[in-house]
Amino acid sequence: DYPEVEWDDWFIDIMTAKLIDPVRQSQFRVIVMPNLYGDILTDEAAQIQGGVGTAGSATIGRRYAMFEAIHGSAPRMVQEGRAKYADPSSIIKAAAMLLNHIGYTEKARKLEMALDICSLYEKKIKITGRSDGATGEEFAKYIMETLQDPELEKKWKGYQNS
Repeated sequence: DYPEVEWDDWFIDIMTAKLIDPVRQSQFRVIVMPNLYGDILTDEAAQIQGGVGTAGSATIGRRYAMFEAIHGSAPRMVQEGRAKYADPSSIIKAAAMLLNHIGYTEKARKLEMALDICSLYEKKIKITGRSDGATGEEFAKYIMETLQDPELEKKWKGYQNS
């Protein structure tokens, strides 16, 4: 149906192997598959970028779109009394994807910058999922403070050039 789209057909076992191959993984832009395979591969792909606790997810249809944290609701953390230590990064990434989808691309870009500055570069507050780290609320406040910093883009460029 779309002659301008280059595509290939892969078996799921080979696809999972190629996805973790550093030489091949950058070749994948969009992967279309049934739900079960998609669930497995998105968890694997999430590990490449930092883990399922930090990945956002989007399901985009013709009329509707849904954005969520890839890891779900973390019921084990709740059962173990660690709910307040849940990492908000995945839902913040999903929010950035939503902003981008509805046309707020600049706001999405800045939100992603702030999240990266906090979690990859500055790391002033570390979230571990346990009581030895920050709570999700503390980490989210850190991200919001960074997002509101008038020097946000300058900081971002500095980290990109170092």
